[in-house]
Amino acid sequence: MIPVHADVHGIKLVVQRRDLDEEEGQDPNFFDADYSVAASTAWLVWEGSWAVVELLRQPDDWLSLLIHGARVLELGSGTGMLGLAAAASGGHVVLSDVASMVEAVLRPNVLSNAQRKASGLETPWASSCEVSCIGDGTAVAQ
Repeated sequence: MIPVHADVHGIKLVVQRRDLDEEEGQDPNFFDADYSVAASTAWLVWEGSWAVVELLRQPDDWLSLLIHGARVLELGSGTGMLGLAAAASGGHVVLSDVASMVEAVLRPNVLSNAQRKASGLETPWASSCEVSCIGDGTAVAQ
């Protein structure tokens, strides 16, 4: 695994991704029921995500201002870097992916970046998932 770092609004985010150069040719999730070629890309941080993370790093940028306090749904979150950056910018983010990728990569990355658990939140997912506080925002992997 390779750690990938980003600093957003003073919050140091770190997600783990697979080292594709060191792979032994077998994807450990290959036999999961929900596996697909699209799901296999969950271990990457895409260039488009990096472009948006760069915008979110600037507190006075239009996107940071737009996301602060907003509810955000990220579909196909993969490693979760972009959704975590949105949470660090003050968004309340639901990060989603196929079930096997949520368990293998997304939820561990969200939980490892949590500054604390959110308590007292009235959310439909709070009973089945941990809501994490990240900066001024929250994040949950589902």
